[in-house]
Amino acid sequence: MSVNCPEGRNKRQKIEDLNKNAIEASNIQSNVAYEESGINLTTVETLPASENIDCVSLSSILSSEDLIEMIQFNYMVELEFLMSNLPKFKQKTIPTTIIHGLSEESEKYLKEEAKLFKNVKLISPRLPIPYGTHHTKAMLLFYANSTMRLIIHTANAIRRDWAYKTQGVYMSPFLLKKRDITSSSEFELDFMEYLESYGDKLNIIRNKVKEYDFSTIKAILIASIPGYHVNEKLESFGHMRLRNILSRITIPLSCKLDSTIICQFSSIGSLGKDEKWLIEEFAESLKYAKNQNQCGEPDIKLVYPTVENVSNSLEGWAAGNSLPFDHKNYLKQKHYMQKYLHKWKAIEAGRERAMPHIKTYSRMTIIPNSNNNLESSAEIAWLLLTSSNLSKAAWGALQKKDKQLMIRSYELGILIFPELFQNDEYVSVHILNSTPQNLKPGLPQSFNSINFSPSKSASSKKRNRSEEEKNTLIIPIRLPYDLPLTSYNFKDGDECWTWNIPRTETDCLGLRKS
Repeated sequence: MSVNCPEGRNKRQKIEDLNKNAIEASNIQSNVAYEESGINLTTVETLPASENIDCVSLSSILSSEDLIEMIQFNYMVELEFLMSNLPKFKQKTIPTTIIHGLSEESEKYLKEEAKLFKNVKLISPRLPIPYGTHHTKAMLLFYANSTMRLIIHTANAIRRDWAYKTQGVYMSPFLLKKRDITSSSEFELDFMEYLESYGDKLNIIRNKVKEYDFSTIKAILIASIPGYHVNEKLESFGHMRLRNILSRITIPLSCKLDSTIICQFSSIGSLGKDEKWLIEEFAESLKYAKNQNQCGEPDIKLVYPTVENVSNSLEGWAAGNSLPFDHKNYLKQKHYMQKYLHKWKAIEAGRERAMPHIKTYSRMTIIPNSNNNLESSAEIAWLLLTSSNLSKAAWGALQKKDKQLMIRSYELGILIFPELFQNDEYVSVHILNSTPQNLKPGLPQSFNSINFSPSKSASSKKRNRSEEEKNTLIIPIRLPYDLPLTSYNFKDGDECWTWNIPRTETDCLGLRKS
């Protein structure tokens, strides 16, 4: 739908009015504070400002005149596009290292591009296991005031990924240099272990990163590195790393009895002839919790575009080139996958026609919004933003009677959950879904009936505070899709998108796919 048509203008005005009302309502809500998660959607060029609220662009990330060096980790790279997002006077001078995943003709073209940028160094990491890729998307940005920022995201360094697709970005706080170089944090140790997997090629970068203090980051690193991981490393990477971390997380009371695990991605790999890996291995890892025995069995739902989603997207059929689900794999897997599949629906989320390249995995309870029956909100127990698609190559597959995890690819993600934001100031912390219409969601009324049972010390602190002080912290996250989810309706002709078969019908741009 064009934003210039009357219906588009009306929708935009409605969003602006609803957002104004939501912010006003949140301002009068007592004893509630808000804190940013660090996770944002990226700006989509062709969408109206009302749908790009609270979003970031590549140029906004790289435009600081104080930026003095950058390290880029990615899969696909268009070098001229990437460097064009820097301040013009820095594009051919700022020291830049690019760790990429291109090979053969694509790598050859990148090397030709690099001849025009004497400030750029290219590194192609070793991939020891066939069919693996360097799929990580991250940046290390160094500034003139001796700070550094870590960016973990989902977009290739190519124009169409940043212009037309739904993507996600995590931006760390600006990290200061350590006073004591020997000190470290859990996040730093995890990140250094990831960097060490690249070998000697990244020695200089590792030594530089060690100088910074990561302790202000309120997130957990979830990485995949290629290899066969055993013994004490069995739970260090991939879905076993996620399993290990989730086993330490307490599921909130609002999510204990009724929750859903939502896996949203842009590609599906070869998962096997039955659901053994998908449900008994991968989904099993996602179900872990510190209080797992007290929780109900969560539903598992997969969000992936239909053929109709792609046809009606901003790019038409061309969007499907970034949704590489092999048709033969779908035919082998559809008998067990279909019951879990849900469409890409993102009208309220403001991303309906921007096909997803973002990958999110989360556990939440969906709560009907009492102020508007057409909308829902969600209490999020945890959320992972990652480069990992739904594949064994990305997440790993257990072997040798579950004593070994084999991973083919490099991946990187960031996990957040309420406990990371907890401190003595707050009795309760909630991660809630926000939308362009409601950037500062309030606690659902149904929460009033839940006894959160804060600790004795927290209760006494609450009693000693003045009435003006805040005792509930809300972390808003703008999910890329609408809630509740919408199942595929195969009887009505819904078809899962696969990228390698021709499409005789025309897309919204009037084009056919050969």
